[in-house]
Amino acid sequence: MNNSTQRSIRWLSVAILFIATVYFAFLYSQTIDQLWIHKTVVWNRDKRVWQIFIIAGRFIASALLYVFCWIFLVRTNRSLKNGTIFPKSNVSLLRWTALVVALATFVQSNYGDVISGCQVSVLDGNTLFYPLVVLFFAGLYKIAYLTAKDSSLAI
Repeated sequence: MNNSTQRSIRWLSVAILFIATVYFAFLYSQTIDQLWIHKTVVWNRDKRVWQIFIIAGRFIASALLYVFCWIFLVRTNRSLKNGTIFPKSNVSLLRWTALVVALATFVQSNYGDVISGCQVSVLDGNTLFYPLVVLFFAGLYKIAYLTAKDSSLAI
């Protein structure tokens, strides 16, 4: 792979990580604001544990997705320097990402109701669809890894 392509991928990775950092900082400040500054969360005695789970789950799932994004891009850029396009370690990372995406979409779909004190819980189609998309991408990534490995052995 030529240097201009590697440089483009590196700059794209930096841009993605910058956007992810801005989003994570926004999410952190929004959570702090809603819990402690303006106290906009309406606490329900009967659902307090559920509310804490959803609020903490939203933050933790977003943090995990942020960390997984960092790991994926660092591994990809490191493997490009070694001449490998698809590192094998990213396949399992993408599978774990699918699990975290399922948690993230579930807590995000319930977040608005939880902070307003409603007792409704939602399990929508996105909670199942988004992780399946990530799993499909992980499968394609594994096929690409195996194809690249076979083509490097053939040469």
